[in-house]
Amino acid sequence: MNQKAEEFKKYLDEKKIEGVFAIEEVKGDDEWQTVLFRSQVDINGNKLPTVVIFDKSVYGLLRVLIAPQVLRDENETAVLKLINDYNKKYKAFKYYVDDAGALVLDVCMIAADGKDAGDMVYAMFDVIIQHLGESYKDIMKSVWG
Repeated sequence: MNQKAEEFKKYLDEKKIEGVFAIEEVKGDDEWQTVLFRSQVDINGNKLPTVVIFDKSVYGLLRVLIAPQVLRDENETAVLKLINDYNKKYKAFKYYVDDAGALVLDVCMIAADGKDAGDMVYAMFDVIIQHLGESYKDIMKSVWG
């Protein structure tokens, strides 16, 4: 397990945060020693898959799956316009549609040694939950067309 993941796990243990994350070390030939902390956030009764990713880079990543397979002919313009507007408005967030067609929200964090990663992750969770609490309905309206 890489140093940042170790520090985050230590943070969870010290704060007695149990049963919130499933920890998965990426197997195989992973030169970045990637560790995934899988969880979910509850947004207006919708449980959105969430993962905190730490590797040997200077970054950490918090990723939320907003919705799978979002683009259709009748909604593509509205969805892409909305996420582009969000990307311009919110500096900490990056919305995109991944290769599988899912709408994803990423938050990239600088976490060189991981010492403050726990506090940073939980601060970003608060920001994301507040943001999605306010915007999730609008996002889904554009997805549903």
